[in-house]
Amino acid sequence: MVDSENHNSNVTTSLVFWAATLILSLIVIRLVSLGLFPLYDTTEARYGEMARIMFETNNWVTPQFDYNIPFWGKPPFQTWLSALSFSWFGISEFSARLPHFACGLITGYLVYRFTKSLTNKNTAVFSLLILTSSLGFIIAIGMVMTDSALLMSYTLAMVGYWQCYSQKDKIVSGHLFFVALALGMLIKGPVVVVLIGISLVSWSLWQGCFKLAIKSLPWLTGMMVFLLLTLPWYVWAEIRTPGFLEYFIIGEHVQRFLVSGWQGDLYGTAHIKPRGIIWLYWLVCASPWSFIVIGLIIKRYRGVELPSNRFQALGINKYLICWMISPLLLFTLAGNILPIYVLPGFSALAVLVALNCRLTKTSNYLALVSFALLGLVITLLNLGVINKKSESELLGVNRTFSQYTPLYYWNKRPFSAQFYSKGQAQLLTDKDELINLLTSDESFFIGIIHSDFEVLKPILDPICVGTNQTKKRLLLKCN
Repeated sequence: MVDSENHNSNVTTSLVFWAATLILSLIVIRLVSLGLFPLYDTTEARYGEMARIMFETNNWVTPQFDYNIPFWGKPPFQTWLSALSFSWFGISEFSARLPHFACGLITGYLVYRFTKSLTNKNTAVFSLLILTSSLGFIIAIGMVMTDSALLMSYTLAMVGYWQCYSQKDKIVSGHLFFVALALGMLIKGPVVVVLIGISLVSWSLWQGCFKLAIKSLPWLTGMMVFLLLTLPWYVWAEIRTPGFLEYFIIGEHVQRFLVSGWQGDLYGTAHIKPRGIIWLYWLVCASPWSFIVIGLIIKRYRGVELPSNRFQALGINKYLICWMISPLLLFTLAGNILPIYVLPGFSALAVLVALNCRLTKTSNYLALVSFALLGLVITLLNLGVINKKSESELLGVNRTFSQYTPLYYWNKRPFSAQFYSKGQAQLLTDKDELINLLTSDESFFIGIIHSDFEVLKPILDPICVGTNQTKKRLLLKCN
């Protein structure tokens, strides 16, 4: 009996060791990859350029879509992060992405501590393995966008609420919940409150503890903390650029999700997708663990006893399920969505699977597959095999384009062109204006799509010389 226990203990120790090794490997390879490839259009380059402009202009109140053009699409938190990073480490892809990577690490820490408070260290390591090897998570935390910070605030809110409810800890955990709500309002806006509201209301009704769930929070002091942290920026932003609140609240949070192909977007194009496709996005982005969740559902339906049955009295499984699927419920009827919208539920998925499964060799093999896929994607991106949109190659292979003559982009100016030209790229759409430039004494660069060049070749050829080209564009120097 003793030998058997020792053997089981050794096996468990070995599994945990390899799980920890895989976690560290996933984190390290993602960290190393942050500066290996350029900021891609449109999302990464757009947020990177807004952060660069914020750092350059020292305007920390209103993110700018372009110089003197306010960006009302999102609150400034993610722009603050990259802009601060630029001020500390210089302007580069690595420094743009680093704060968002750090948000992912904080999320991992919260998941680990939360799971450990429920069970033990080994299960906590398993939950962290699940989170870091979820493809959507490990890719998203190395990208310049809002979602890594959103996941962090959402996780903090849900962990804080559970500790407040289950341990009657209103002073610390209860107020931490409202801090997380305020943070979410500065990252994504009211959609965070909606997500958390869907999670908590659906869970409390399912668990039959709605009144108790409401009373567990320190509402008076909590709301004071929430408003103190949130209102100053929202009021100041509206004063600085009137019209912000109407566009952001009504346009971005109502029309964007209810009107398929919404035409009111000031900053991009609507992502028209079939209703309900968010569930398919979740299956892919949360893989390989989304398939394990489906397996758990089947087991539960068949009456198979799961390891976390001891938690049923507290309703932790129900809590995690509602937390996990609330983004899917919110965006099921949305007409404009992206695959990354499933990310906020990934922390719950990690804890749910860890509580209801056991760490095995198969678990480590699944994580190893994710590690291999991540390495493959990074390698293909770095080698340019996967064709992603960025003007860094056109403007200079060292991505530090510097010129003493003006730079124009014909018909369309990508955000990466603005970022890699340090804001010097200007949009040119008028043919008469182009002719005036060509007949002036001014020298300038122009980036132009190959097909457009063929149309304008008669007027460009006599004066302009090609200096670089990519599969999509030519870079010409004129006069």
